Amino acid sequence: MKYIKEELEKMLREHLKNEAKLTEIQLKKEEYQERLNYAGTVLEDEEDDVIESMQLSGQGYDNIHSNTNKISDTTSTTAMNYKKELNHINKEDREFLENKIAEFEHEENILNKKIVRVKNLLTILSKKQKVVIEEFYINNEKGNWGKVKKEYENRICKDLSIKQLQNIRDIAIKDMLEVLNM
Repeated sequence: MKYIKEELEKMLREHLKNEAKLTEIQLKKEEYQERLNYAGTVLEDEEDDVIESMQLSGQGYDNIHSNTNKISDTTSTTAMNYKKELNHINKEDREFLENKIAEFEHEENILNKKIVRVKNLLTILSKKQKVVIEEFYINNEKGNWGKVKKEYENRICKDLSIKQLQNIRDIAIKDMLEVLNM
């Protein structure tokens, strides 16, 4: 695949956003993995706790509104049904969780490649070129040459015109494209 200047510039501009996305995807993947670890597990309660919670959730006889003659007796219902309530199964959909984790892993892989590619390209640049590229594309959303000029003066201790900085950028882009398209 041959890269062109615009694609490289887009990759550089999106670098910080891609790093943030990668972190967010890793966090979400962790959350889904944790949910998957508990999906299908059985939680076993103590008999006393189940009986107590079933009795507390019952209605008093004076609050019953019914069109039938059947009156629910909390004690007898608890005695007959508490064994059913002892075990709770976490019924979260394992297949859904596994698919989401696979999606996150795929997206993580794509973002990792983009991030590593940009970091690799920055390693081939001289210090001057790196400052110009980082400040123009990565740290500066609008590509403001005034800010690039100030940052260059601060980091390199040399005052250059905007035209000179643009020439440094163009040479750096040419070098990066050469590496990308080899």
